[in-house]
Amino acid sequence: MRKALFVITDNGIKIAEKISKCLEGCTTFIKGKDFKKLREAVDNNFKNFDALIFITATGIAIRMIAPHIVSKLSDPAVIVCDELGQHVISLLSGHVGGANDLTLQIAKIINAEPVITTATDINKKIAVDSFASKLGLKPEPKDAIKIINSAILKGEPVYITVGETVLNLTPLKLIVGIGCKRGTSKETITTAVNAACEKINQSIERINLIASVDIKSDEVGLIEFAKLINRDIKFFDVETLRRVVDKYNLTESEFVKNTIGVGNVCEASALACVERGKFALTKTKFDGVTIALLWQNA
Repeated sequence: MRKALFVITDNGIKIAEKISKCLEGCTTFIKGKDFKKLREAVDNNFKNFDALIFITATGIAIRMIAPHIVSKLSDPAVIVCDELGQHVISLLSGHVGGANDLTLQIAKIINAEPVITTATDINKKIAVDSFASKLGLKPEPKDAIKIINSAILKGEPVYITVGETVLNLTPLKLIVGIGCKRGTSKETITTAVNAACEKINQSIERINLIASVDIKSDEVGLIEFAKLINRDIKFFDVETLRRVVDKYNLTESEFVKNTIGVGNVCEASALACVERGKFALTKTKFDGVTIALLWQNA
């Protein structure tokens, strides 16, 4: 999960630093008290991150995100933390977006009180949309989510059958972006991808597509890995990946950038495959291999 932190005060910067040290995939946007620049930062990044974390007053966060809110099935997680780190609030997309779980993580990191208001969570129930998100499933139609969660709250039975209200849980496509050193073997790549999939509690068989940079189109180990799991590979040229890096504000390795012309292959190539996606695993380094796992949301 890629996370954007929006900060406007000196105390807020201290909280952001604590969060960034303990959570992977954080990018901090410090705008001081220039609310015009803060709005521009939010406008430019609302759709480009999996989670937005505001270290501001709740009212500020609400005003900033209001023009962009579309659906609980597609909006990013939005969390608000006060500048003294006393409370962390799950504000938007608590279940599908993962805001509730992220709120608990952040609260633990900064020793704050988590504030979660979704009915299922405060009643110690597992919401069907939260369950689906953890398994990489898309719950549809949206109206059925509320009906089934209401039944769960009331303690009524919910069956995995066809009834009056049907909620379809459709598997999302899982894309693996791969960057590797020249000459990396099939076995090394397979080990890395298996380890990455284990981190998100999925098997390697769940992968639908492989992505990388076009200078790796003759990489024997990568080609053999694709044949091993019987999946297609999409290769993207450096210019395309540069545009993705700029669009999503991806972090880059200077060494890789100086070597091939773009400093982020695994995340950028995975994102280049989709119109909308959510990272299950951000760039993770293994032995000579970098892996990113992306759920296709579109």
